[in-house]
Amino acid sequence: MGNALRIAYGGFALAVALKAACYSVPSGYHLYSFMGNYLGPASVDRCLYARVRDVRQTRSFATRHVEVYQVLDSDSEASKANQAPKERICLFATSDFHIQEPAGTLLSYHCPPRREGGYTHHTLCPAKSRTAADLLAAGKISQSTHDAFTAAFALNSSLFDIKMCPEGIFAQNLSGHAKSLPHSQDHLPLPSRTSADWFRATGELPSQTEQLAALAFYADGALSFCPLSFSHMYLEDSGACSSLDFSLRVFGDVDLERWHLREVGTHVGAQGRTYSEAWIWDEEGRAVACMSQQSILRVLPGKGKGKL
Repeated sequence: MGNALRIAYGGFALAVALKAACYSVPSGYHLYSFMGNYLGPASVDRCLYARVRDVRQTRSFATRHVEVYQVLDSDSEASKANQAPKERICLFATSDFHIQEPAGTLLSYHCPPRREGGYTHHTLCPAKSRTAADLLAAGKISQSTHDAFTAAFALNSSLFDIKMCPEGIFAQNLSGHAKSLPHSQDHLPLPSRTSADWFRATGELPSQTEQLAALAFYADGALSFCPLSFSHMYLEDSGACSSLDFSLRVFGDVDLERWHLREVGTHVGAQGRTYSEAWIWDEEGRAVACMSQQSILRVLPGKGKGKL
């Protein structure tokens, strides 16, 4: 999932927190805002737990605070020392819910993708695996690069059908794994560069809670490293590259069993941080959600700073 270290993909903690918040509110309340901070990486060998606090509950709105944590010591170790197990908080989130407005919507409008002319429809895009295979067959990447890309995103590919739009940078350089390849947006300034993909869940998502958890899981991907991938660099070219905070805004019901388009872009790089954003639309062009994040992007020790 694009991690250079042996730590859990941030989307796991996001999904756990979001589901915990959704389960804590009465029926009829719909998530519209989910924002917070990553407080530390989650270990891949320990379970994630969630704690929810009721902050607001009115006839129209509900707000919950959620902590996602891991237990550092097993219960047996703690009991021997007659101590409570130690916990490490990985994520803190504020979740806001709103009932369906009885009078409906005064104005209804949706922004389009940033790229002029849009992107190729999913019916004409090859599967993500085919995109990588075609680059290999054309001699543009090595077998080791192909295999590294396939392994890095194997989990995501098992949960979602993914088709990378050929106009996007990720389809041309395999999300940065083939960083030396030229791409069609090299002439554009970094904040004007974009990548896009179509995706849908491979399994059934029987409730809005499951749908939203899957949305948060997928939307977290690529935002921390897209500035590198857009700049002919990848994770090994930075001293640290990881999401610091997140803001997921949801604009209505979600059905990820159907195809959705995600567009990724970055807006600011300064003070050792980047600010990037992903928008998600359904096939009808309705904006479903927006995920924005600030991420740490440290200079690799011994190297000069890059221009973002």
